[in-house]
This record gives sequence, C-alpha cells and structure tokens, in this order.
Amino acid sequence: MLSLNRRSKKAFQSIIALLFFISCITFHSFASAEVKDKIAEEYRALGYEEQQKGNLNEALSYYTKATSLGLENATLLNDMGVLYEEIDLYGRAEKFYLRAIQSDRDYLPPYNNLAYLYQRLGKPDKAARYFKLRFELGDTMDPWAQKAKDELMKIDPRYREWAMAFEAEALNKQVQLRSRREFYQSVKRGQEHYRRGNDLFKDEKYKEALKEYDHALHLSPKNPKIIDARKQTILEMSKKNIEEQSENAIKRLEAGDTLSARHEIQQMLTTIPNEPILVSPQYAR
Repeated sequence: MLSLNRRSKKAFQSIIALLFFISCITFHSFASAEVKDKIAEEYRALGYEEQQKGNLNEALSYYTKATSLGLENATLLNDMGVLYEEIDLYGRAEKFYLRAIQSDRDYLPPYNNLAYLYQRLGKPDKAARYFKLRFELGDTMDPWAQKAKDELMKIDPRYREWAMAFEAEALNKQVQLRSRREFYQSVKRGQEHYRRGNDLFKDEKYKEALKEYDHALHLSPKNPKIIDARKQTILEMSKKNIEEQSENAIKRLEAGDTLSARHEIQQMLTTIPNEPILVSPQYAR
C-alpha cells in the first residue's frame, strides 16, 4: 500500500484544484477522437509508471489529464480511487471506485477496494454489499473472492450458510459445463473420423473406412449417419469380395481347375449376406 507523510498529503491536496482547472482547458475540439484516445492512453501509462515509483503527485496529474480527455478505463479509475484514498479524500476515492465498476462490471479490483473503504468509514452494510458482489463474481480458485467471503462472514456470520450454498451451486455448474464441453469435443472428434471414413469410402478403401467409422461410433454411439455409413461400407466390401471371388472362379474354370473353382464359389456363397443391408434414404450416398 502506498503511503505519504502528513506534509506530502497537504501538498498533494493543494494541487488538486489546479489539476482540475488544467483538465478543463486541455485539448478541445481541434483534436480528433482517435488522437485524444491515443494521448489519453499515453497519459494513463505514464501515470501508472509514476504510481509504481511512488510519485503520487505526478501519477494523479497524468491520470487526471487522461480522464479529462474522456478515457473511462476501469483500471485507470480504480487507480485514481487508490490515490485519493491514500491522501484521505475518501469521498473522491468512493466516486472513482464506483466509476470503475460502472465502466466495467467485470473488472474486479474496485469491488474489494470499495468494500474495504466502507469498512474504514464504519459502513458495514455497504461493505458487505461489495464484498458479496466480489465473491459472487469470482470463482472457487480466486483468492480475492475467498478473502471477500471471509470479510463478509466477519461482518455477519449468517452469510456462511449462504456462501456454502453459493459455492456448491457454482461447483455444480462448473461440473456440468465441463461435461458439456467434453461431450461436444467427443462429438467433434467423432465427426472428424466420420468425414475421414467418407473420404476413404469414396476412394474404395473400405477396410480403412470401416476403421474410421468404428472410431466415430465409439465417440458418438447410436449416431444414425455413422451406423448407416458403416453398413454401406460392409455391403460394398461384400460386393467387392464377391466380384473378386467370381473372377477367380471363372479363371479357374477356364483353366480346368474345377476343384479350386468350386472352392471359390463356396467362399462366395458364404460372403453373400442372408439379409439386405438397409440404408436410410436421407443418408444414402
């Protein structure tokens, strides 16, 4: 936490009026919105740099210039709240924390800062409100959310039961979300195998296509498109085997090898399916 001695605080407060006067007369309509935004962002960066060095006067000067150009950056507004709180200007600190939240409700630091400020000012109800919001907006792995929960229960132990129920519900939602994501990923991988199987089927690489369809069905069981594609592949494999066996049988008959020809015919008969393999019309190739 930044700190100032009493003399520095008085000096700091004495220049605030001047800073606001400067902010009102700096840059008007002659600068385009794009140029203003760029300059404002440069001021914000310079202010943050000075703040990190502990030069609060210079930091506030740059930040004020940035806001005078219309920059409503939640991080900037929160940092200004911190600076004003350091010099005991609590009203202005509160104002900038609230502006930071209004600027970006998903930016979380001002919630805790505002809650701690209200604690310092002896306003536990307002502090509890923002600790509660900070806890709700965090997650189970967020240490600042857990600190907000601890502070909330210090203010009123009755929040403990509510916090436990809230965490249980949040955890359940996370589990459900993870399950849905895993399911969608599984379906996606299944579709990739299905598409590869289709490509192999078109190239008459039926054995390879069948393997891809089996992978797809493992990931997406009972998918009718994949089931029909697999059946069609088996049918085409059977047709191809029958054609090859027929050709071999004819060749052997022509060569006078009737025994081998008979063997080929027997194999061909065992290859022909007893029942036709049906394919749903909407999935027919």
